[in-house]
Amino acid sequence: MSFLIIPKLICAAIIALPGYLPVPNQERTVLADLKQNQQDITLSAATKPVQGMYSGITVTWNNQTKLFPWENIIERAFYPEVVISNLDGKGPDEAIIILTTGKGTGARDSAIHVLQEDWTEIPVGDPIAKAQNSLSSMYKEHQATVEYTMNIAGKAYVYSYPVEDAHMWFEEASIGRILRYRVQDNKLIAEMPVQVSPGTYTGTMEVEFREYNGKLIPSEVSYIEDL
Repeated sequence: MSFLIIPKLICAAIIALPGYLPVPNQERTVLADLKQNQQDITLSAATKPVQGMYSGITVTWNNQTKLFPWENIIERAFYPEVVISNLDGKGPDEAIIILTTGKGTGARDSAIHVLQEDWTEIPVGDPIAKAQNSLSSMYKEHQATVEYTMNIAGKAYVYSYPVEDAHMWFEEASIGRILRYRVQDNKLIAEMPVQVSPGTYTGTMEVEFREYNGKLIPSEVSYIEDL
């Protein structure tokens, strides 16, 4: 056999390797660890973050390992969350991985990934667009107060605040600056606080997902007022 052919065969073999082979050993930071329902899942990332972010997160699931191009901020209080649940109501449980990809004053960005045991992801729809379609509002400024008249998920609400309570009031009620996810009773729920200023919230809109044609799509919208 010609020696020129050997490198090509080696390259072909490397390309054919499955995506779940272990990542080479290196110093890593464990971001999450869960042992539940005979499932053992660990999330880790390279120890040295870049610009306040862990980039490239490795998932180890029952001794199988795969690297994903995901990101999470480095603050420990915002480390990823891992949940084992059966969101689609079919077959084995999924691993639901909730990431925090950004935060600030009156802002928080989240990303979610629903993994099946063969490493395929169940697509998750956009809850913000669904919630925005269920929210309308009107803003009025009076001499000493500001007033918001809202229609949320088919119900009317009115809120009034002293003008001096905030340095800036939004011209309409806003959602999407803060997005969080939770899993409850085998259901995926997105939480989006309704803001009328960067630090003023009237309540939280929740969007529940359901499975349809192999996807998790935003379905029911509800609203919980702040007390």
